[in-house]
Amino acid sequence: MNSWKRDYGVLRTVRWWAGPLLLAAVALAFDAAGRRIPFGVWTTGPVDEVAHLCTAALGLLVLALFIDAPRRFYIAALIASVAIDLDHIPLYLGLLGSQAQRPVTHSLSTVTGFVVAAVASRRHRAVLAGVAAGLVLHFARDIAEGYPGVRVFWPLQDTSWMVSHRWFLGMIIVLMATRLVLMGVGLPTTRIPVFRAPSPSGWLPRRRRVIPVAGPQASGGSGSSGPGRERAPHRVGR
Repeated sequence: MNSWKRDYGVLRTVRWWAGPLLLAAVALAFDAAGRRIPFGVWTTGPVDEVAHLCTAALGLLVLALFIDAPRRFYIAALIASVAIDLDHIPLYLGLLGSQAQRPVTHSLSTVTGFVVAAVASRRHRAVLAGVAAGLVLHFARDIAEGYPGVRVFWPLQDTSWMVSHRWFLGMIIVLMATRLVLMGVGLPTTRIPVFRAPSPSGWLPRRRRVIPVAGPQASGGSGSSGPGRERAPHRVGR
């Protein structure tokens, strides 16, 4: 039994370290590969999306230390972290003019739209909030990719925001270290529950039934009932 517990503890520790390390390594490797491959929709595109997916997964691992969210929140965030690049298709088809800028849907306006929808929709709140989280993680990497940057505050501002690739390297290291260190010291001790399903409207607890119990049939018995004597009700539980 002790040997089994020891082996299980070792496997759990390996998994605890391996996940963040593997995601960070894959994100950095595919990001570096994407910078060395000549640009092309079918060449750099898949490589870039793998880097986006691993970056988002690493960020969500850190977020999961602080919130207790349903699985659909994380699934929606991962899908959104790569699906947002579908807005490039009209650009590649020449329907939106110059390709010198990313589409305006790569901005906080899109995030704001999903946040407002999440607030308004109780039923789909977790999914919509997950999409917003995935978009923020996607844009964070896009900004660190350099030119052409991201028009973060469109339509209020048409300026593209961009930073050097070192920021992306630092972001990955910070996310990985935060996950490993906090897990190692057991912090935080509690997580904030979010997107909990409310109780059904108008729900009321079930009332107890009251059933009259007849007295003994034998005459003269201590529990016999006679004229003018009420039978005491007997409460039956649920």
